[in-house]
Amino acid sequence: MKKKSLLLVIMLSTIPLIFNGMATASIQRGAWINATMGEDPYYGRNVVAYKTGTTWNISISVYNDYSTTNPNPPPPRINRPVNITAIKVYFDWGEWYNFTFKTPVRMAPLEVKVFNVGNITPPLSKVPETWVYSYTVYIEYVTEIDPSPKMDWTWSGSNLAVMSEAHFDSFRLYNKLKNIMSGIPILPSLTVNSTEAQVLLVKAFIEYNLGRQYYVNGAFEEARTHLQNADAYITQALAAWNTRGTELENATLQYYNSLAEYYNSLANATGKSAEAELVQASAALNNSYGWIFFGIGWTLIGVGIIVYGLKKPKTA
Repeated sequence: MKKKSLLLVIMLSTIPLIFNGMATASIQRGAWINATMGEDPYYGRNVVAYKTGTTWNISISVYNDYSTTNPNPPPPRINRPVNITAIKVYFDWGEWYNFTFKTPVRMAPLEVKVFNVGNITPPLSKVPETWVYSYTVYIEYVTEIDPSPKMDWTWSGSNLAVMSEAHFDSFRLYNKLKNIMSGIPILPSLTVNSTEAQVLLVKAFIEYNLGRQYYVNGAFEEARTHLQNADAYITQALAAWNTRGTELENATLQYYNSLAEYYNSLANATGKSAEAELVQASAALNNSYGWIFFGIGWTLIGVGIIVYGLKKPKTA
C-alpha cells in the first residue's frame, strides 16, 4: 500500500512538468568582450580581468530549444516559441545587473539570437581585488502556455578579476614578458653575439624576477615598476642585438666577398703562371729535340770515320 501511494505521489508531481513544458540549457555559449585574459601570479590562476572604472561586456548566444510534451501517449516533444523578457547578471560581490526589455524579444522554435550586456566595473572600495569573483548570467523568458517568468537558462564562471590600475598594468606586462623571458637565453655566447645585449638581458631578467616577487605578494606598485624596467631593458637589448647582428652580417659579407675576390685573383694568377710554364716547357722540349739531333749527327760522323778508316788503303 505504501509503495502504491509513493508511486502515485511521483506520478502526480510529474504532471505539472508535462503540461508546463521542459527546458534545457539554452545558452549555447558566452564570452567576455574587450577583457584582458591571462595568468595572474597573485591569484595563481588564469583570469578574465577588467580595470576598475572600465566597462565589462558579455556576449551571450541563446538557442531556443524550449519544448513541451503532449499528454497523450506517445509523448512527442513539441518546440514552442518563447519571449525573452530580461537578461540578468549576478556577481558574487552581491550585486545584480538587470537588463529588461520593454518589449519582450520573441524567439521562434530552434532560433538563435545573440545578446550583449555590460556595465561599469565597480571601484575597489566596493569590490576589493583580494580574490576573483563568480558570476551567473540568467535568461528570463515566458512562454505562451505559462506566463510565469523562468530563469533556468544560465551561463556561469568563477574567474573574473577586478583590478586597480597598478595591478592591471602589472598583469599585462607580466603576460607580455613571461614568454619572452622563458624563450630568450640569458647568457648565450653563441646565440646573442653582443656583450651589450647580454648585459641588458641579464638586467631584464633580474628586474622581471623582482617584479614577479612583488606581484605574488600583492605589492602591485612595486611590481609594475620592476616589470616596466624589465620591459625597457628587453627593448634596449633587442635593439643592441639587432645593431650588432647587422654589423656582424655586413662584416661577414664583406669578408666573404673579399675572400672570393682573392680566390678569383689567385685562380687568374695561377692560369697565367700555367701558360708561362707551358711556354717554357715547349721551349725546353724544342731544345731537347735540337740536342738529340745534334748528338745523332755526331754519331753518324763517327760511324763514317770508322767506315772510312776500314776502307782506307794501307801503305807498304
